[in-house]
Amino acid sequence: MLVLVAMASCQSFHLRSSGPVSPDDREQQQLAREFKKLEKQAAKQAGWSEKRKLKEARRGENQKIEKVISTARSYYGTPYKYGGTTRIGIDCSGLLYQSFSAIDVQLPRSSNEQSQLGPSVRPKELQKGDLVFFSARRGSSQITHVGLVTEVIKEKEEVRFIHSSTSLGVKEDNVFSSYWSDLFIKAVRPQI
Repeated sequence: MLVLVAMASCQSFHLRSSGPVSPDDREQQQLAREFKKLEKQAAKQAGWSEKRKLKEARRGENQKIEKVISTARSYYGTPYKYGGTTRIGIDCSGLLYQSFSAIDVQLPRSSNEQSQLGPSVRPKELQKGDLVFFSARRGSSQITHVGLVTEVIKEKEEVRFIHSSTSLGVKEDNVFSSYWSDLFIKAVRPQI
């Protein structure tokens, strides 16, 4: 079909403006209509092709995010250990460091450095795979804790995140709970 477009584009479509329409002119008019039709089809296919590429890229990105979340959840119940990166003990930034390494993405080791990894995201726009950052006390702007968004339940206005808590180890909580919403500082969407 693209061959026809290429062939048709090489022909000139000069039509007479007056006088009787000859068979050659009718043929040229027909060719002009067919050419326009082929141009529209090619443009439409190009648009669909771009949409398909974007959809496939998102699908690949979603699979990577699911693998990161799955890896993080495999640490569920692991006790907190400052500076830890193993199943014997792990801290919050270590959990994300290990989880993203499952898709060959090397994160910085500290939560403060991790907070610089991507564009900021408003709380109501959080998605799976976003990183959420918290302070140690209400009113502070110093980042001391990080988690990974694992689930967004819009009808309940709930955003679940996995993190390594100092008291209970690796677990999931709701960003919008009264405790965590008071400590929330920012969220970012890492580029993977």
